[in-house]
Amino acid sequence: MKTEETTPYSPHTIEKKWQQRWNKEEVYKTDSSLSANNTKYVLDMFPYPSGAGLHVGHPLGYIATDIYSRYLRMNGYSVLHPMGWDAFGLPAENYAIQTGVHPSKSTQKNIETFKRQINMLGLSYDWNREINTSEPDYYRWTQWLFLQLYKQGLVYKQKAPVNWCDSCQTVLANEQVKDGKCERCKHQIVQKNLDQWFFKITVYADQLLGDIDSLDWPESIKLMQRNWIGRSEGARVKFKVQSSKLKVDDKVDEIEVFTTRPDTLFGATYLVLAPDHKIIHDLKSQISNLKDVEEYIKMAKNKTDLQRTDLSKEKTGVELKGVTAINPVNNKEIPIWVADYVLSSYGTGAIMAVPAHDERDWEFARKYNLPIIEVIMPVEGESHKDEESRDTITAIVQRKEDNKYLIVKWKEFGWIAPPIGGIDNGEIPEETAVREVLEETGYKVKPIRKLGGKIEMHFYAENKNVWRKRFDQPVLCELISDKQDVVSNEEKSRHDILWLSQKELFEKVTHHYNLIGYERFIKNNYSYAGHGTLINSNEFDGMSSDEARSLITKKVNGKLTIQYKLRDWLISRQRYWGAPIPIIYCDACGIVPVPEEQLPVELPTDVDFNPTGESPLVYSKAFHNVICPQCQSPARRESDTMDTFVDSSWYFVRYIDPKNAHEIASKELMKKWMPVDMYVGGAEHAVMHLLYARFITKAIRDIGYLEFSEPFTSLRNQGLILAEDGRKMSKSLGNVVNPDDVVKQFGADTFRLYEMFMGPFKDAKPWSTRSMVGLYRFLEKVWKIGNSGLKQGYNDELQKKISGLSKKVSSDIESFDFNTAIAACMSCVNTIIDVGVGKQQWQEFLVILSPFAPHICEELWSISGKTESITFEKWPHCVVKTSSTDTIRIDVQINNKSRGYVTIKRSAETQDNITKLIRDDSKLASYINDTYKVIKYISGEKIIIMVQ
Repeated sequence: MKTEETTPYSPHTIEKKWQQRWNKEEVYKTDSSLSANNTKYVLDMFPYPSGAGLHVGHPLGYIATDIYSRYLRMNGYSVLHPMGWDAFGLPAENYAIQTGVHPSKSTQKNIETFKRQINMLGLSYDWNREINTSEPDYYRWTQWLFLQLYKQGLVYKQKAPVNWCDSCQTVLANEQVKDGKCERCKHQIVQKNLDQWFFKITVYADQLLGDIDSLDWPESIKLMQRNWIGRSEGARVKFKVQSSKLKVDDKVDEIEVFTTRPDTLFGATYLVLAPDHKIIHDLKSQISNLKDVEEYIKMAKNKTDLQRTDLSKEKTGVELKGVTAINPVNNKEIPIWVADYVLSSYGTGAIMAVPAHDERDWEFARKYNLPIIEVIMPVEGESHKDEESRDTITAIVQRKEDNKYLIVKWKEFGWIAPPIGGIDNGEIPEETAVREVLEETGYKVKPIRKLGGKIEMHFYAENKNVWRKRFDQPVLCELISDKQDVVSNEEKSRHDILWLSQKELFEKVTHHYNLIGYERFIKNNYSYAGHGTLINSNEFDGMSSDEARSLITKKVNGKLTIQYKLRDWLISRQRYWGAPIPIIYCDACGIVPVPEEQLPVELPTDVDFNPTGESPLVYSKAFHNVICPQCQSPARRESDTMDTFVDSSWYFVRYIDPKNAHEIASKELMKKWMPVDMYVGGAEHAVMHLLYARFITKAIRDIGYLEFSEPFTSLRNQGLILAEDGRKMSKSLGNVVNPDDVVKQFGADTFRLYEMFMGPFKDAKPWSTRSMVGLYRFLEKVWKIGNSGLKQGYNDELQKKISGLSKKVSSDIESFDFNTAIAACMSCVNTIIDVGVGKQQWQEFLVILSPFAPHICEELWSISGKTESITFEKWPHCVVKTSSTDTIRIDVQINNKSRGYVTIKRSAETQDNITKLIRDDSKLASYINDTYKVIKYISGEKIIIMVQ
């Protein structure tokens, strides 16, 4: 297509013009009436307004949700797409300590910067719904929420350990502690017990775990939440304590442990206590090395829970000499240790250590030369009724000079395996290994040692045409000489001889059960954590782990129980810049909740921000002194504020009705708009914000304010945008790229396109300002086409291209594959340049491109003769003409699993017709119920349904 000279593309003029018009006309204001139809709620994780403003990594998710929201509006949806500020937090308070500037002033200034930068990018937020968690009209409802949970018995107060910095005289969050020191002053931190407020999130542990499966979330996030909740089925078992200092009439102490593996009780060779376990104090008079124990406990107090449970750190501990425990299953005396890798907050604060079947216990036992007893034999494969049983060896033969291992390759079956053979009558495994290696390979070896215990294997032996059950003993052997003896013709015909490296072994050996011996030797880890068949367990020998767990528990009078790693949510903060906890302390009445009509409890202004070890609110007379609402006596307010995660655990509800002064939000509007259909943010929030929001949603539901159980139906995580040097952008590294500079040089539309074109949305990718030139030139091409006179008529070839583009971009936007959608738009522009374009087809193209580059598309839309904003133009569902009798197949995915398909005439293809076919199909209908929700429908391809 030949173009004439046109007005040069000037993004700054165009973008400023359309941003002002959108703002003036409130184009993106949400229809707040109950009559709104086809609603979609699209939400970003709202930002903390830091003093640094945005860098180019921050808007990635914002641009993605903007594209998605614009696309939905064009498809006939009423879209709620708000933005606000997670404005409470420690940085503003620290800034106040350093400069004397009140947090409210610095926060407001930062918000103005953030808002300017966001508007600069043409993001289609409804600013009429803007919220700020630090405003009293917002945190009034945070306090109201606290009171509702308090009424339901979901709030309590007790002492709890916190990270304490003596230098700063303050409590530190775990993320403020680096290598056991205060991030700010580098002073060593200690653990200190303070009275703290908690939310009972553990009451909802089962629901939080069970409801994960129905969510359209990344599997990695769901797995992180499952692991964080950490449901464990096990048993509580009591071990009696024995001491030479006990007198006849003395009460015998007991240590109760929680174990997920009662089937391994015969292998428990020592107990380990958390450093703050109560029984250590009770046994003081009987511990002969008390000084060593107390020094160790003091050292452990200086570590955070994260440091103590770091699997990469070497395990340490001290034995409690003078006292022992009695293993209740065999009455054997075992030592008691204290070690910081055991936490009092999980289980009972005591564990039974089974080093043969737990890697952590194995490392500890090897370090301190403690007994290791195998009681579980690994089992590979499923048993068969006709299987033959035999005892075998696997020979692990190492050639030391090149660290390679002897392997045989079976010619007929293609198996690659170590030398394996049956143990003859009268042989010990080491003798069998020497004989089998010589017979199969001609090499002479000497046995070094057995590698752990036996392995039970079930398999079909093709070479013998029988089902086999092997009890296999791996044996380590040393090669005596490279010289081979003569091997029989029969053996030669069966297999070739190979020498493989460690890497090749694990890649090429055919069956996993033949690798277990190598894993034990090469990785020097003989612990087996799986289930299997019991050995060395008296009358339970030969039982499966599943059979034995309840029987052994019963034998020792234990109790089968369920345990969670999840702890109750500690919400107290000894800080100023947070929502005050609405509690009053009265000498006569005790703890008194603030009456709802007295909310909000506002933050005072007469405070000193310098840290003293208590909340700055303690020293505000205007705040602290209050009259008890029950007895009218002088009382005092709670001086702690709430964790900022409380503010963000419900903010998505307030967006529904942000100006409502009478309730948290209208129930009718919540029913209309919620839950959130699409939520976008960083994966780093997987187990804090996302888990807390799920808990609060369920709690509000149970109070009667919500009719759903999950706040976010679909979740997408964006990847990091790295600096050009491949490192994370950081002010300290001097590699931060400011979006103001980029937009000034290239314009907002180019910036938006580049962020989406860099690579897959969820992947990390390095920034390159130079690479933006290509996107700018693409927009210049688009600008020239729209300004150089359009052809008359309709081009069939181009229509096929635009039809394909519409379908491709629809699918890509819905799956957040924005980079490939932009590539398709570029390809279409090249076709337009080659064949020309008419007005109608050009307008269709502009609609498709507009979610990505809204400013230039609005301008060209106007130039093409349109007077209304392109925002609500109908998305072009262009279809190349096809026989109306043609049928298409639509794949049906339910809860992320393909469950089948339905066929439908192309002319009848609508989402409603397809869901009717699914309900009418007995097989597909069995997977859904009345709570199903269509998450995604891609015309001509598939429908994705989630069922709660």
